[in-house]
Amino acid sequence: MMQLKARRSPLKKILGSSSFTPFVTLLLLFALFSILSPRFSMMWNIRLIVKQSAINGILGVALFLIVLTGGIDVSIGANLSLICTLTGMMGAANVPFLVIVLVDVLCGGIVGYLMGALVTKLHLPDLIVTLAAKNLIRGIALMLCQKSYTTFPEEMIYLGSDLVGDVVPAAFLCFVIIALVMGVIMQRSKFGKNIYAIGGNPVGAVQAGIHVERTRRKLYAIEGMLVGMASILYCGMYKSVLASKIGADTVNSLLAIVLLGGASMSGGNGKILGIVFGALIMAVVNNGMILAKSTDYWITALTGFIILAAMLLQFVQKKRHQ
Repeated sequence: MMQLKARRSPLKKILGSSSFTPFVTLLLLFALFSILSPRFSMMWNIRLIVKQSAINGILGVALFLIVLTGGIDVSIGANLSLICTLTGMMGAANVPFLVIVLVDVLCGGIVGYLMGALVTKLHLPDLIVTLAAKNLIRGIALMLCQKSYTTFPEEMIYLGSDLVGDVVPAAFLCFVIIALVMGVIMQRSKFGKNIYAIGGNPVGAVQAGIHVERTRRKLYAIEGMLVGMASILYCGMYKSVLASKIGADTVNSLLAIVLLGGASMSGGNGKILGIVFGALIMAVVNNGMILAKSTDYWITALTGFIILAAMLLQFVQKKRHQ
């Protein structure tokens, strides 16, 4: 007699998902700030929140790819500063929009690939490589950015600032499309499955025939390309580029997004959907704290607390499963 395989109910699948906790956290924070400030739940503010989540959301997806393999990149904010500077320079020279997009994505990919090559070919610690790259890249950005650039193509301003159908911010829609594409790649493709395998068990991945170092170099390149895409939205959203003010503390917010999204710093865990929720959580926190008339110091302190709390939660969950 054939035995039927037990199936998990839809409710259990949702409860067991790594994205469930960040989703519930998002709902609770939204309810809390709605109580603290009546303006928080107004439609204009909700649009502002999802718009503000777009740039850090794309950068969070980029960092998540590296963290998924057990790595880290602290240079992502400096890379954003450099690519935004290049965007500002091209905008001031009236370079066509599509050319700017191509150059941004290509330059971001090259910078990412070079860092990946240093990490994988020379077997240098990724923290040291990206820390050195952070200072080098920011120094180059500061040398190139001798003034504040404020001229950008109309298409870029539309993507960063306008609404699609007078409802959804174009920047957030770009973030959702990028997240969907990356989510499909991570969950459905052989390349995505290889990434999870590398993060879960690097030795086992090598034994399974996965080219670990080549895959990691590709991930650093993809991360850089996503930074290039984020720079397009940044320039279109803020309509001003000054290298010294871009990405200085970005890595702190991105780490919080990645950890809130269910990723593990040891690699092998997490989903793109969780990163989307993580980006929305950080946008809700920043917006809610401002409406609650909190200072920047409290927002910075809360970001640090969120990172620590997420790490402690992962530690407890890991102990539970041992």
